Amino acid sequence: MDNDNQVEHKAITLAHKQLIVYIITALMIATSAIYFYVAYEDYQELLQSASSPSAEDTQATRNEMTFFLVVAISYIPIAIWMLKVKHNSKIPYIISIVGSAALIVFYILTRVIDIPSIGLQTDVGTTDIAAKIIQAAIVSISSFLVISVIIRRKQLENSSTNVYRNRESMEKGRRKRER
Repeated sequence: MDNDNQVEHKAITLAHKQLIVYIITALMIATSAIYFYVAYEDYQELLQSASSPSAEDTQATRNEMTFFLVVAISYIPIAIWMLKVKHNSKIPYIISIVGSAALIVFYILTRVIDIPSIGLQTDVGTTDIAAKIIQAAIVSISSFLVISVIIRRKQLENSSTNVYRNRESMEKGRRKRER
């Protein structure tokens, strides 16, 4: 049992280091950059397809480009928020966990299901794989940080309760000696 507490304590200590916050933030910015790059590639594809327009392909490319831009832009304020709050708030980390996990699931679904206006995507590129690996890292590291903060807070609550109980029992002992 004592070894378990030591392992948890080490994990909590590690989670509270600012380095982890900076790593998550860097991963968020990297993901944003990848999505901006993919949106740019879609824009280039739109420019090239202007000479031979296919209304369906053009609309699908526009939808993808818009989606990639929204995702790219969304990662930036969350990353800035993380830098501001460090590990004092779990909210930006929970948002990044849910958002990144949702994007991973959505990516898998677009490879398996024919989604209207997107179609069945059969291409799997290096950029796709890099984005999903980075997003998986965001999910796992942010989850570690959130869980560590929760464990740490519970330990602090328990220790402050124990301190109060110890003070109370010491006070009772002092009163008995005074009688």
